[in-house]
Amino acid sequence: MNASDTPRDPAPHPAGAGERHPDPVVELRGRIAPDLADYVRHKIGAVLAHTRRAALHVHVRVVRHADPARERPVSARGLVDLAGRPLYAHVDATTPREAVDLLLDRLDRRIAGTVRGHRRDVSRARASRSVPAAGAVAPTGPEEPGTGATAPTG
Repeated sequence: MNASDTPRDPAPHPAGAGERHPDPVVELRGRIAPDLADYVRHKIGAVLAHTRRAALHVHVRVVRHADPARERPVSARGLVDLAGRPLYAHVDATTPREAVDLLLDRLDRRIAGTVRGHRRDVSRARASRSVPAAGAVAPTGPEEPGTGATAPTG
């Protein structure tokens, strides 16, 4: 039984932040219960609540493969367009719910890494513009192992 879900009206952002995120497009393929789409919508709302950046588009696809030889017959792929920056994730699992949970955990880590990565880039930019203190001397030779001091050259 193949099922496909279409987007609904946008749901309000959880936690009352006043922002709105689009309702995710959820595709279910293969033998998967249709109520999984509601589960995905509920869980993705919690993931998006962890960021202040606007999610422009969210797409999740869950597929149960018919091949009985597959150890993990369910795969899930997700895309979150976070303020113009696409974040992708893909997982394989034994059940559809496990696949969704793993996928959303991975997307949550990517979203958190994007926010931390942005702050880290800003910190590096500030550090690269700083001027060395007066009287600071740059090392002149190779470092001696384990001491942090430079070896005499000569």
